Amino acid sequence: MERKTYEKYEQINTMFDALENQIIHSGDLSNFRKNLYYVNHEHHENYEALLLYYNQANHDPIVDGACYIIAIPEIFNAINIFDNPLPFSWVYTETGLTEEMKSLSVHLQYLVAAALETSQIQIFTPSGYTMGITNWSIHQLRLFWQYTAIVRRAAIQN
Repeated sequence: MERKTYEKYEQINTMFDALENQIIHSGDLSNFRKNLYYVNHEHHENYEALLLYYNQANHDPIVDGACYIIAIPEIFNAINIFDNPLPFSWVYTETGLTEEMKSLSVHLQYLVAAALETSQIQIFTPSGYTMGITNWSIHQLRLFWQYTAIVRRAAIQN
């Protein structure tokens, strides 16, 4: 059992090292984006399309990260992006969470909520970040880590 725990820590450390190297050696935005972790080819295609639609993503890392999250096929296919002036406009209204948000798996809801918390918008108590860290699989955690690398890419450049 202890060996498995050690191997998990090694895997997590390896992923963190890969993310750090990805940020440090990213070069231009297109090279950085080419090397992101994608669920599948559709995730990558959706992301590229969203970057064209939300062109402010080229200058705003929060919008860029939001595009990465909503490009996940299960999210992208659940929403009509053309009805939304901002990437996360579909998540909630003055009456609460939208049907689109409620239709997502709880783990993806936590991912969206954690991303919104980057902009100091909290839709869940406890927070999406707290619930995600407690419940995400390593795959979902990797999506969140990749999101943080997108949003914090400027930290290395400053």
